[in-house]
Amino acid sequence: MRKFSLSYYLITLVITGLSFNPSIHAQNNTLYFMHAVPQAIHSNPALFYNCRTYIELPVLSTISYSYGNTGFGYHDAIHYGAGTNSDSLIIDLDNLEKKLKNRNYILNDVSVNLVGAGFRMLDDYYFHFNISALTVTRTGYPGDLVALKDGNWDLATGEPRDIDLSGLGVNGTSYFQVAAGISTEIMSGLYVGVTLKYLKGATNVSSARANLVLETEGDPLQIKANTDYSIRTSFPMQVSLDQQGYVNNIDLGNSFANPISDYILNKNHGGAIDLGAIYEYDEKLTLAASLIDLGAIRWASNVQRFDAKASIDFIGFDLRAYAATGGSTDFLESLIDSIAETFQFETSYDPYWTTLSPKLYAGASYMIYPKVTVSALTRTDFYDRRPHFSFTLAGMYSPLPFLHGTVSYSMMNNKYNHLGFGLAMGGKGGQFYLVTDNIPMRWVRDTGTGALWPYNARTVNIRLGLNLVFGCEDKDRGVGSGRRPGSRSGKYCPAYD
Repeated sequence: MRKFSLSYYLITLVITGLSFNPSIHAQNNTLYFMHAVPQAIHSNPALFYNCRTYIELPVLSTISYSYGNTGFGYHDAIHYGAGTNSDSLIIDLDNLEKKLKNRNYILNDVSVNLVGAGFRMLDDYYFHFNISALTVTRTGYPGDLVALKDGNWDLATGEPRDIDLSGLGVNGTSYFQVAAGISTEIMSGLYVGVTLKYLKGATNVSSARANLVLETEGDPLQIKANTDYSIRTSFPMQVSLDQQGYVNNIDLGNSFANPISDYILNKNHGGAIDLGAIYEYDEKLTLAASLIDLGAIRWASNVQRFDAKASIDFIGFDLRAYAATGGSTDFLESLIDSIAETFQFETSYDPYWTTLSPKLYAGASYMIYPKVTVSALTRTDFYDRRPHFSFTLAGMYSPLPFLHGTVSYSMMNNKYNHLGFGLAMGGKGGQFYLVTDNIPMRWVRDTGTGALWPYNARTVNIRLGLNLVFGCEDKDRGVGSGRRPGSRSGKYCPAYD
């Protein structure tokens, strides 16, 4: 067994998490009831698409990015000042501390479609397959992280306090997915579907346990730092140790020297399943539910497992002097150095498992006019052993067979003012679609990098692409119909000749 220090390993953790710009199948809530777009089948495999055949073009059919922050928006931490500072951006840590909850997450999703298609078989079944390159990262950070600016001193009460930094960690996975599914109508108006997925893991970093608590025990200041961390990685790296067995260098220079063997032809295998149902209760009401990404990956290549469990005392700082000066840089530096000493990792190389982030959808759509439908959808994401909820209301309008529009309102990432839209155009050959759950109305430019940031949004996502579609039906009962020729319910329009 060998020991690793925190500072060097955190470099590995962060670089590993960011090197593979996080992604998974970034499913939009607004897309769920847009059944005119074949990609909706990836959120509910029960969809019986109204075109006999669709083809997903490499890259062009799915270009998707999604960012979410459950704790704060850009303007909560960085905003324009007042008075003489009204033209300058300031960092407002006090306001940020008020916004954060005990557990917060930064979510980044990107997905790239490699190839895919769907087609009707025997008029009773709809078959679809897809190959995608995926990644997902979930960066967890506790609310007490900002409280470190005041050390273990509560300025409001004038008393020392404990700080709980548990949950501080990164879970990131990059993988390839080969999926195949089928849907059919098992009774009048009731469609069911299943998708089976083979997963080939490329790289992973995951915090299996992430517990760090700072306990204040007396005056002069006595802090006990209790650490219990378990971190797993599957990523090619070279780690050098000093004579005491601690890391003194991490070399990532050859991490991409053998991409085929390291990231594709490796021993990281897994599987997943999607389940779905759509019930057309009558001519107006449609109910739907699905469970997506229920699966796991076993990591056996380029594995390093790190475990740290320790306790250390930090003694000898005068809290009264600290309170009188309003803070001390020397104190914080000493505190951080002391905490770092508790992160002495023992490492091993045994394979390990990680799960995907399952998503449970449930919703309904209702046709209020022949070409106008409204819908409501709940979505529950499961990660970090917790459920995370979102809710979306949408209105869909299809004035022409080749034109479908949607506007949506969503509550997600602990914010309640997300306005999104969806658009699908085309038919008899080609279709373009564009979907987002939130349209940031205000942006700010970073003067240092020139990058644009949404000023007050916690959610930014977009999904667009170009599909080839053939043999589409001119439905007359409104947006979202899954009815088809040969349906036992008998409600269909004839296909193109």
